[in-house]
Amino acid sequence: MSAVTAPLPAARKQTLVFLEDARRTAHVYLMTEVDATALKAARTRAATPVSYVSYVVKATAEVLADYPDARAVILGGRSPKLTTSPEVHAKVLFDKTVEGQRCVVSGIVRDVQALDVTAVQSAIDLYKTADVDDQGPFANIKRLQRLPLPAFRAVYRTMMRNPVRRAALQGTFAVTSIGHEQVGAILPLITGTLGLGVGHIADAPVVRDGVVAVAPVFTLSLVFDHRVLDGAMAAEILAGIKNRLDNWELA
Repeated sequence: MSAVTAPLPAARKQTLVFLEDARRTAHVYLMTEVDATALKAARTRAATPVSYVSYVVKATAEVLADYPDARAVILGGRSPKLTTSPEVHAKVLFDKTVEGQRCVVSGIVRDVQALDVTAVQSAIDLYKTADVDDQGPFANIKRLQRLPLPAFRAVYRTMMRNPVRRAALQGTFAVTSIGHEQVGAILPLITGTLGLGVGHIADAPVVRDGVVAVAPVFTLSLVFDHRVLDGAMAAEILAGIKNRLDNWELA
């Protein structure tokens, strides 16, 4: 049987261009385990369904409010510059099928610091339930997919050249989840300064006050751009997010 060669599907263009941009980032990864007991209780108490991803988005925004350095965007070149965003925008990744092709697209939850977790969930649901077409929240992505790849690259680079626009379009941070599958962790690529990966939630032994108990646990990974942040600050941020999630009901 001979190999089949075909043009790159239009739905894969944004992934290719994103990865080309991500190669400029100096990726470093950290990981921790989150005890989701408090989150599970909060979900039970919520008036409407709230996903674990929404809690991660909200907790991260709350922590980043105290770390302006982590809200910075770097523009390289001969004279690198950092631009710090006063707002916190979250980029959330979604698995979609476009014209028979499985692909990943992103949606932006803007000004997360001003939203409660229910409002965060409502914003995520708009993207989660939408098709990638000319009418919905993914309309701009659909238009870009129709462009020849060189034109797609040119438009993307033009859009990303302005640091304020980059933060608005790519988010102050990104969240990728594989919690729907039996996969423990994901280490995502980023084009910004911070990204988080949410793994599958499963029962695991935890120690509380010297006693072993069984609790729902998931791996939370953090990737950061080492050109912008050092490991000590990134570790503080990840620990702060973990603490917020571990103790949600007490906040």
